[in-house]
Amino acid sequence: MAALTYNRWDVARPDMAVVSRLEQAGYHPLAARLLERRGIHSAEAAEAFLTLKPEGLHDPFLLPDMKIAVDRLLLASEFREKVAVYGDYDADGVTATAVVIRALQDLAIKCVHHIPDRERDGYGLNEEALQTLRRRGIRLIVTVDTGCTAHREVEMAKQLGMDVIITDHHECHATLPDALAVINPRRPDSTYPFNGLAGVGVAFKLACALYGGWRVPLIRCAGTVALGTIADLMPVTGENRILITQGLKAMTAKPSLGIQALLHEADYGKKPVTSDTVAFIIAPRINAAGRVGRADTALELLLTDRPARARELSRTLCEMNTLRQSRENDIIESAKNMVNLDEPALVLSGDNWPAGVAGIVAARLSDQFERPVFVACLDGDMARGSARATTGIHLVELLGKLAHLLDGYGGHGQAAGFTAPRENMDALKAAILEECASLSFGETVLDVDAEIDSEWVDLDGLHALEALAPFGPGFPQPVFTVRGVTVTSIIPLGGGRHMRLVFDHCGRRLDAVWFHKNRLPASPLLDIAFRPEINHFRGQELLQLKIIDIKESGGDV
Repeated sequence: MAALTYNRWDVARPDMAVVSRLEQAGYHPLAARLLERRGIHSAEAAEAFLTLKPEGLHDPFLLPDMKIAVDRLLLASEFREKVAVYGDYDADGVTATAVVIRALQDLAIKCVHHIPDRERDGYGLNEEALQTLRRRGIRLIVTVDTGCTAHREVEMAKQLGMDVIITDHHECHATLPDALAVINPRRPDSTYPFNGLAGVGVAFKLACALYGGWRVPLIRCAGTVALGTIADLMPVTGENRILITQGLKAMTAKPSLGIQALLHEADYGKKPVTSDTVAFIIAPRINAAGRVGRADTALELLLTDRPARARELSRTLCEMNTLRQSRENDIIESAKNMVNLDEPALVLSGDNWPAGVAGIVAARLSDQFERPVFVACLDGDMARGSARATTGIHLVELLGKLAHLLDGYGGHGQAAGFTAPRENMDALKAAILEECASLSFGETVLDVDAEIDSEWVDLDGLHALEALAPFGPGFPQPVFTVRGVTVTSIIPLGGGRHMRLVFDHCGRRLDAVWFHKNRLPASPLLDIAFRPEINHFRGQELLQLKIIDIKESGGDV
């Protein structure tokens, strides 16, 4: 029987011997099945994975060029040089800028910052900004979340008499820029134990090296580091699990003035701050500044120590986010009219599309149409674009093959940015389609972690799952299925766009919500695929299922 959203469900069949061992070690049936599904097959392995103490962070001096960078910054402090922190306009770049600024200020190193304007300057270092910084007396630049492909700009900075320290986490080309230091765990010659750090994670490592340990940086900026790491969709494994966990604790117990004001403005209440809070409430508002305004607004919010200013900036960011959503929806509707599903990738462009929302538009279209999406915003003779892909292709490697058609590019395997002459767009589209020709799309498959008994879906089970958090890339949220439920109540939500549902399974009530759906299969018995959640409402913890898909019961899933 077909489901409403996915063509097929792939329900994992657990190794029950492993599950039994984990249950005997004290893990709840839900937690035991999820751990087995994630490849953690013993209590010892589970304990090692879930031990998220800061003592597990690696020595920052294991990163290439870290000592060179620290020595140069200490020299700047000794001779009272003014240092420029050169950031990026997304949430990762803004948080990384904030972390380095705070560290330099704490160490009495004079600093200024520069974050490019997305519409005017585009991504990364640019020559006009370098000349301006030199006129302001800058002799040392520290980049954050950018710079590892900026060969020409670094050479220009050197000619202007400025040293450049690059801290970045993006994919590197075969040859690195000739900077004083290039701190990047993805360097081909790096032996650093973990290469999944966000830009803010690398900035945090620089701060640790400057402070002489992790304790002060965590106290000063744990929430900021978690924010940038989650916003940039970094894997929730290795050091990132520690950094995210510490940051979420800090944002729940004692958030910075800026984050506290932003949560208040978003009417979040007193609920614990989770990865979803960051991903869907905080990060979009931080990102909105760089998308429809100036990223400096978000940076000031993260650094301010004035409550009134924090409230003012939070209101501004929420207004920017509303504007961003409106622009994003306008472009998506326009772009959908250009979609050709016979093509293995979507290469879409338009005049007067704001470059600030290209990335999020590409992400939404890639999720919907399940293929790589390239969105280019045309402005005069230039095209500024963003690309997103879920699986099947490495975007930076693809763009590297097409570098002769581009002015610049960079990013990750599944998220990248590029600039190109407008006149090259037809050739670029043809080349992208040729590179993607071997990709196949069509069938949509939902990965389900386990079929479970409904009696396990209680607050004890959900607390056991929460103990395995944080979830995210590399350690995704669980998806379970219960078969043979009946519907006892349907309540339309959002003007009929969503549904609140009550199911019965063997006499047990299951409350659920299903977003962006307003119909059910015509069958008395249903199978449901869902994520279990705890809904914090007026000081109470309520069990809720977030429905992913529903199908008629019977037959194989």
